[in-house]
Amino acid sequence: MRKALALSAAFALAGVTLVGCSSSDSDSTSSESPMVGGMTECTKEAVQPAVDQAAQALGAENQMPIDDLMCADGWALAVGVLGPKDAPADGPQGAPTAFIFQQEGQFWIPKDAAQVCGTSESDAEVPADLYTAACETI
Repeated sequence: MRKALALSAAFALAGVTLVGCSSSDSDSTSSESPMVGGMTECTKEAVQPAVDQAAQALGAENQMPIDDLMCADGWALAVGVLGPKDAPADGPQGAPTAFIFQQEGQFWIPKDAAQVCGTSESDAEVPADLYTAACETI
C-alpha cells in the first residue's frame, strides 16, 4: 500500500513538473519569431538558403542577399538585388528582384507569382497582407 501511495505521489509530481515545463516553453516562443514545432522561422537567416537556391536556379553564379523580408500567414516575400557573385563593388550589381515563398514545415518553397497571385487579391493564394508588395509590384 505504501509503495502504491509513493508511486502515485511520484507520478503526480512528474505530471505537475511536465505541465510547468511545457507551459513555460510555449509562452517563451509565442513572443519570439513565428515558429511552431518543426516549422521554420520567417527571418532573413532562415529564408536566405531558399533565396540562394532560387537565385542560382536563374543562373549558377547568381546571388541575392535579402534587403527586405515581409512575412504573413506562412508566406514570405524576399526582396533584394539579384546579380552575379563576382560583381565588382563599384560596378553594376544586378537587378532588383523579389521571390515569393510558402512555408512547408521546415522549408521555404519558392512559388511562381503568376500562379499564386491570381488575377486579383480575391482569388490569390498569397495573403492579403503581402498581396500588394508581392503581386502588384513584381
